[in-house]
Amino acid sequence: MLETEVGGTDRQQGPPPQAVREALCRILTSPDFDRTERVRDFLTYVVEETLQGRPSRIKGYNIATSVFGRDESFDAQVDSIVRIVAGRLRRSIEHYYLTSGCDEAVRIRIPKGSYVPVFETVGEGQPVAAVPIEGKLSIVGGGPSLYVEPFTEEGDHSAFPHFTKGLTRSLVVGLSRFTALRVFGPESEAHTEEALATKARYVLRGGAAIASDRFWLDIVFAEQRTGRTIWAESFERPMNPSEMFTLRNEVANRVVQTLAQPYGMISSDRARDGDGEPPDQLSSYGCVLHFHQYWRTFDPKLLPEVRACLERTIRREPNYADAFACLSLIYSNTYRFHGESVPPDSDLLDRSLALADRAIELAPNSSWSHYARSLAYWFLFDLESSIASLEMARALNPNDTSITADLGQRYAMLGEWRKGVPLLEESYARNPAQPGSYRIGLFLYHYAHGRYEEALMQARKMGAPGIYGPVAIAMAAAQLGHTEEACRAVKRILAQDPSYGDHVGPDMEKRSLRPDLARMVVDGLREAGLPAAETDPRSQRGCNREAL
Repeated sequence: MLETEVGGTDRQQGPPPQAVREALCRILTSPDFDRTERVRDFLTYVVEETLQGRPSRIKGYNIATSVFGRDESFDAQVDSIVRIVAGRLRRSIEHYYLTSGCDEAVRIRIPKGSYVPVFETVGEGQPVAAVPIEGKLSIVGGGPSLYVEPFTEEGDHSAFPHFTKGLTRSLVVGLSRFTALRVFGPESEAHTEEALATKARYVLRGGAAIASDRFWLDIVFAEQRTGRTIWAESFERPMNPSEMFTLRNEVANRVVQTLAQPYGMISSDRARDGDGEPPDQLSSYGCVLHFHQYWRTFDPKLLPEVRACLERTIRREPNYADAFACLSLIYSNTYRFHGESVPPDSDLLDRSLALADRAIELAPNSSWSHYARSLAYWFLFDLESSIASLEMARALNPNDTSITADLGQRYAMLGEWRKGVPLLEESYARNPAQPGSYRIGLFLYHYAHGRYEEALMQARKMGAPGIYGPVAIAMAAAQLGHTEEACRAVKRILAQDPSYGDHVGPDMEKRSLRPDLARMVVDGLREAGLPAAETDPRSQRGCNREAL
């Protein structure tokens, strides 16, 4: 491999400038390379500066001011735009050379620790070294550890000798899909049972009894150090040999969902440890728990402190994938719910996507990392990539009902009811306590089909702060002639945004709601009496202007 040395000094004769520019053009026009303007401008700038003999000028400050339009006060310690886009650029180049650029003879790469590109010529038949990914998934963040003990056996297990061993393995597999947990089982390497039990904060133990026609399971989840029982449950199922594995896995999934979901027994128990702690003194894992407290309600008062806490965490623990994923979701939500305060030229969504990409690098099997990428894509209007990322997240962890619900919500917003509604109904059946905000999809489904009683029931259950609960209530109540309830909901909307009636349509477009459904929302709010410049009072069934 022939390579032009960083800084312009030739180790050996590298590819000629014209060949480099042609290679650059192929990268920029490839569908397998990042489509965002910032990444493309970054690559073009550093390549041209190097070819023009000015590699010494390729510094973070010059890139920020020349490429991203930052002013002279730019401070890389405060604004991480160059570092974030550089990381995304390196990943995009790597992806390109693994896909449509795999046969390229002239290659461009940006080494770690520098923004100056290296130009390489790959000899025929010569293997290409993969670009290393910074960091590996490691035990960071102080997430809880859990030991799954071998289950005791009662009765005659001779007909099903591997029943309890299979159950233990199913529990370990299901729990391990929640990557914030450190899960150990009886087969964990290089650890004795006693050492594992001592190291783990929590222990899951139980016993199984089998009869000719039934089996019973008693399961206890406890704190290892104190022996305090946190949760216990008994299960009884018919013993049908043809369905034994299905029933066993159904019980295992039920246990996993109860314990490990973002609002399950483990996170609830750990959250109590941080009660009363100031946000600036929370541990890294405490910041992730604080994020889930915010994510449950989308309470805007929590947003600034959660964001600051997670930003401190990724500086302190740069390999903590869950923190990167959660911060990505915070940036997406800042755009989603507080976009009016975001400057038009903000790179908030690019940062969100870069953080999600970094989370996936650190933990490719983390469902929440892919979930974070999905939300960033959604608000960048790349709906196909968004759905694909959410489908991947669900495949990685089908026991996480938050991901199942969000996927159902996205399908509902696209009007794909046959896909979306079953996912939403399944998620609430498995976890009735999950956030009510996912009921928006069920509201849209019933309202679009003229089932206004069912729509109003879903709207009342949303219960989250923000404008969309009142929006749904106002629409359904107006259709049912519940004027007082519609009027109260309209007042709640106006208290949050006095001019919301003038920009309902653009708001629905920003959220990628299917156009006919967006029109349905606009018309429904007009009928509910939400004031707007073009509203005809004669068309209103709900709150009139005098009542407001």
